[in-house]
Amino acid sequence: MKIDNQLIEETICDIVGEDLPPLLNLLLVGKPNISEFKLAEQLNITVNQVRSMLYRMQEHNLVDFIRKKDKRKGWYIYYWTLNKKNTYGLLREYKRKQLEDLKSRLAREEVGGFFVCPIGCVRMKMDQAMEVEFRCQECGSLVKEQNNSRTVENIKKMIKETRVVDTELAFKILNEFGIKNCKTEFASNIKEFEKSISKLKFPIVMKAASG
Repeated sequence: MKIDNQLIEETICDIVGEDLPPLLNLLLVGKPNISEFKLAEQLNITVNQVRSMLYRMQEHNLVDFIRKKDKRKGWYIYYWTLNKKNTYGLLREYKRKQLEDLKSRLAREEVGGFFVCPIGCVRMKMDQAMEVEFRCQECGSLVKEQNNSRTVENIKKMIKETRVVDTELAFKILNEFGIKNCKTEFASNIKEFEKSISKLKFPIVMKAASG
């Protein structure tokens, strides 16, 4: 799985809000310190709408801002920049949570003993099937034991892909902190690599994803 802007957009939208892709795309491809008025103009929405989205991103430490006083009008204008290291950090936390969920799911699937309705109403464990005398409570059909080998293989594939993304994100975080050529430096010792990652300090808030 490649780490690209689409993956970043999808993850942040899951955590912060589904209305963010247009704004996030501008921040990803644009130059640093973009005026909120410029963002509103490019998105064809009001400044207040832009601010609402930016404030939500700021709650997760995904954007930084500076403010400058307009000498002619006398008010402050805010200029926003995507915080890449925190963005990668949030994405890595999200993916690591997914990885733990996949591992738990794999452990359950490998035990086996699942029974399914022939028309797809329900899926249950052996003890549940015994309680209902191997009958589907939705349609009354006899449930049959499921061969879930394909499911197990699919989960293993997803775990492998998620681990690749996790490692690539770790490298990106190190690079954002100015540690260059980190792949060569740490590739031979993954424990040392993770130790280096754990020492890095960047504020990551997982409010929406923690549930």
